[in-house]
Amino acid sequence: MININNSNNDENDNIDGTVSIEIDPQKLKATMVLSAPEGDGKPVAFEEANDEIKKAGITFGLYHQAIKDWVENQIVNEPLIIAEAKLPEDGKDGKVKFLFNIEGSKKISIQEDGSVDFKNLNLIQNVEAGQVLAEKIPATEGTPGTNVKGEQIEQKPGKEPSFHAGKNAVISDDGLKILAEIDGQALLRDGKITVSPVYDVPANVDNTTGNIRFKGKVIVRGNVKSGFSIEADGDIEVHGVVEGAILKSNGHIILNRGVQGNNQAELYSKGDLIAKYIENTKIIAGGNIEADCILHSIASSKKKIIIKGKRGLIVGGIVKATEEIEAKVIGSSMGTQTKIEVGIDPEIKEKYDKSQSKLKETLKNLDNLKKTIGILNKMSKNATLPSDKKEMLVRSVKTYEVLKDQQIDLQEEIKGMTKEMENATKGKIHVSSTVHPGVKFAIYNATKHVYDDIAMCTLYYKEGDIVVGMYEK
Repeated sequence: MININNSNNDENDNIDGTVSIEIDPQKLKATMVLSAPEGDGKPVAFEEANDEIKKAGITFGLYHQAIKDWVENQIVNEPLIIAEAKLPEDGKDGKVKFLFNIEGSKKISIQEDGSVDFKNLNLIQNVEAGQVLAEKIPATEGTPGTNVKGEQIEQKPGKEPSFHAGKNAVISDDGLKILAEIDGQALLRDGKITVSPVYDVPANVDNTTGNIRFKGKVIVRGNVKSGFSIEADGDIEVHGVVEGAILKSNGHIILNRGVQGNNQAELYSKGDLIAKYIENTKIIAGGNIEADCILHSIASSKKKIIIKGKRGLIVGGIVKATEEIEAKVIGSSMGTQTKIEVGIDPEIKEKYDKSQSKLKETLKNLDNLKKTIGILNKMSKNATLPSDKKEMLVRSVKTYEVLKDQQIDLQEEIKGMTKEMENATKGKIHVSSTVHPGVKFAIYNATKHVYDDIAMCTLYYKEGDIVVGMYEK
């Protein structure tokens, strides 16, 4: 407390007014109190008040007009705030904006018909190489303040967030982004953002996981239940049994046990497909198919189908390979209908058959249109056609022209595929034990039905026919 007496007391006890200046300990606020003069003492003048304020060292945040008004009005014995500090602005803590779902929570969607989709749960955070996974919002420094004595008040800077790239992720040059280095699943582990090339399912693929769509490899430790699907850009490996499910892989499919498809399972692999057993399933493989047995299935390979092991058995269904098929036993003693094809790329053969079917239908439609056009032209020579018949004639002629072009395109397409298939006559079928009745073999454009058991043999194409020769393996 500073007490100022403007003049000495005279002998008649005349006392001048005083100014009291107080500054709080933090120097954030200063107050002034005026006292009234006594007797003929002088009131405090504005200049005097200013002098005392300067003596107190107050230089910042002064309310000059308020001080002047207070002194001029001689408001005494009441405190006036004459100065206030500018408080510092603390910096804001930095943040991390994650661009993927770090919680991995299920997203159950409701369909238009009101039903709930429990299969597409979107649990996997698929990302691509170069994709931004997180962005850092840096902390700010804040702004310092100034106390009433003009001294700086330090601010508190914001804290930088934890921002770490783990395996297969990288921080950008400016330090503000984390990017994926590979395709895979984005994860937050121990405070680090990582990208895993493998999605590991510890149990079954079922309602707990939903359908799986992954950029890398998928490993399933349990079974794949009926009605669910797995799509992977990498390999798919299943330790348990695949039921009536759909598997699609841009790599290989490895089934440590096998697939009991119940005529619902479909497996598509751009690479090899390896299984313990294959039953009641549709399989298309860009590489080899290897199994202990194929039962009542449709299996197609652009390379080889190798059925070895304890049984080495192919029974029922249709089994096709471009290069070779190898098995111990084909067919059964019960005469189960089984079709075996080699020598032609199954994909080309399927396309060829579809084109032939379409050509046949086109030719039939052309013939019908030709008859219709002929009848209408004949009618027009004898009398003027009604408007509806004229429209029919114009429409029929236009359709005929379109179908004629289609016919030419299909014939050219079939011609090209025929030439390609003519070069595919080197396919062979190797049977190390027995071929049973009920089996039909097809190599290129030749077929052979089996009516009696055939022991150890190799079948191949020669001069338009299928030859049963000595076992070559």
